[in-house]
Parts: sequence; C-alpha cells; structure tokens
Amino acid sequence: MSIPKTISIDTLPEKFEGAKTVINEYGSLDTDTVIFKLNPETWSCVEVCQHLIRFNTLYCEQMDKAVDSFSTIPVNGESFSPKWMSRKIASFLEPPYKFGVKTFKPMFPSTVDLNPAETFHKLIEIQDNIIDFLGNAKSERWNLDKVCASHPMIKIYKMSLTDFLIIIDAHQRRHFWQIEQILKRIPD
Repeated sequence: MSIPKTISIDTLPEKFEGAKTVINEYGSLDTDTVIFKLNPETWSCVEVCQHLIRFNTLYCEQMDKAVDSFSTIPVNGESFSPKWMSRKIASFLEPPYKFGVKTFKPMFPSTVDLNPAETFHKLIEIQDNIIDFLGNAKSERWNLDKVCASHPMIKIYKMSLTDFLIIIDAHQRRHFWQIEQILKRIPD
C-alpha cells in the first residue's frame, strides 16, 4: 500500500481507534493462545505487543519533546504532507511484508514477567494517548509538518510529527499482520 502524499487530521485518530479494536480482540484471546510461540526464535503475540509498546513509547516521547521545544506551536489547516523518506519507510513497513527486518536490541520485548492483560492494557493506553495528542493538535490547529524532532535512534534524521505518526501506524499494522500469521499457525 502506498502512503498518501497528504493526510487529514481527521483520518489520523481513526487509525489509532482501529488499532484499539484490534488490540482488544487480542486481549479477548486465552492466555495459552497469546503466549504461544511458533518456535523458540520467534515472538509470541504478547511479545509482539511488548515490542510495539517499546517502539511507540520511544516515538511518542520524541513527539512530546518536539512539541515541548516550541513556545508557540506553528498553526495550519487540517492536512499534512509526510516527507518522501518517511512515506517510503512507512510503505516498506506496510503489511503483508516480504521479509523481516532486524530489530534494534532496545526494542526487543521483555521475556520476563509476561502479563498479557497488562501488555494489552498498556498498548491501548498508548493508543489513547496518541488520540488525545491528535485531539490537541486538531483543536489548537498545530502544523504537524512544522514540528520536528530527531529520529529516536538515527539522530541525524529529522522527522515531523506527521512522519512519526505515519510510521507508528504502519509499524503497528505490520506487527498486527505478524500476530495474525502466528494465530493462523497455532495447532488445534
């Protein structure tokens, strides 16, 4: 799927509301299902969600820092344009993906104290925080293209809030697709 050149402030919260629906579906599954691993080298559904928590938290912290760095946030209308490079990254992350990407070590899920209910709750809480963030952006008419911060791990790459949001969304959908593949392969 190609990432559009222009994104509306109204469509962004819908993406994260949709993610909440998916996460709630995973949360309704039994514990044995969500901790099942296809093999010792792969992640379970809960571990994938823990990875998303780490990734999203890191990105959201950078977004908050970007907003905090402005005494007055630039304003604009209601549509935004992600940068070409961020659109390419998000397109690459789109499911179904053809090959895996090595995960940075800080993004590995915890293998201790796997608590499915807590994991799903935390991931939904992050979606709510992003939706609230977007609510503030809309009501205060923030220009999401003009508020920028460095990528959390690749410091030389500057990203706008628009860039952060499209990458979080595509990354989540990539891993929701991964979870669906795990669930399809669980033996009866």
